[in-house]
Amino acid sequence: MSELMIIGMPRSSLTRTVRIACIEKEIPFEFSTRNVQLPGQRATPEVSNRNPFGKVPVLVHGKLVLYETAAICRYIDDTFSGPLLRPVHTEKIALMNQWISLAMTRLDQNIIRNFVIPMVFANTKQRHDPGFSVRMNQMGDLIAHDLGVLDDAYVDGWLFGDRFTIPDMMIMPMLHYLNAMPGGPEMIANAPNVKAAFTRFKARSSAAQTDPLLPDQILKSA
Repeated sequence: MSELMIIGMPRSSLTRTVRIACIEKEIPFEFSTRNVQLPGQRATPEVSNRNPFGKVPVLVHGKLVLYETAAICRYIDDTFSGPLLRPVHTEKIALMNQWISLAMTRLDQNIIRNFVIPMVFANTKQRHDPGFSVRMNQMGDLIAHDLGVLDDAYVDGWLFGDRFTIPDMMIMPMLHYLNAMPGGPEMIANAPNVKAAFTRFKARSSAAQTDPLLPDQILKSA
């Protein structure tokens, strides 16, 4: 058994981020989904005993219990030897922290919380509600704007040139879900640098090993 354990859900984009970080860092870890709540359900004791906010992912390393995706990824990078998951120069580290913050406070909210989840879990009545369509179209416009900003940032490959770093590991799993939504591939295609990065991401071993294998409910959410 590995000394490092990640607790989470396979289809959680943020859980996927920390799993990718471990794989890219080339360190062994145990991935535990035992007694983890399903999306939208009350936190189980397995989770709430380790994170009082009831969210995943959670990292357990010896006596350390750590939650919040960015904190976990930084801890993994700082604690273990292996390829760096961050840039080196001070200015680039500051920019990395900027992108991490934007990924968590804006991209996760706009793409996952306010677009993907409503699209997946909407019932037939909601789907035929004109107000629902208006809200989803508005969110689509916001996401298109955000992808335009990202497109400028991805002009040199990844956010930091040829180095695949923590904010890339956060953003790409979100795009995986966006790509499965109605209109999502078109949004990504309109940001060619983002599309190229997403294509490279899908070819990485860490992406293949953590692929959430989306069910028909998501793939046919139109």
